[in-house]
Amino acid sequence: MKVVIAYDGSDYAKKAVLFSMNILKKDDEIHIVTVVKEAPKSPEQKIIESEDKGKKVLDEIASETTGLPVKTKVLESVDVSDAIVQYCKEIGCELIITGSRGLTGLKKIVMGSVSSSLVSKSDVPVLVVK
Repeated sequence: MKVVIAYDGSDYAKKAVLFSMNILKKDDEIHIVTVVKEAPKSPEQKIIESEDKGKKVLDEIASETTGLPVKTKVLESVDVSDAIVQYCKEIGCELIITGSRGLTGLKKIVMGSVSSSLVSKSDVPVLVVK
């Protein structure tokens, strides 16, 4: 199965990656992606301004993937969810995994949510890890 894991360097995203390592298998094709040049939607969301910084962030998390083979990719876009959905279409992804802070109500409306946006835009299942 081809899986894309969205990663922005935040604790919530790291939790999603580590959870994923417990449910995925060695024969799964795992892609961990990060998006650069995107304005943060919340104070907790990490800003990754350059491709070099994105590669560094991905290398750090890839070292924690408990021996599962992963591919990393830095995407560039002003919209995180659009970039991830487009990448999934390009590679034939079958599942997206992302972290979430679990915002509800007005906070979610005001701050936006990458995980909610992925759920609404994606043609493939999205697993949201809280």
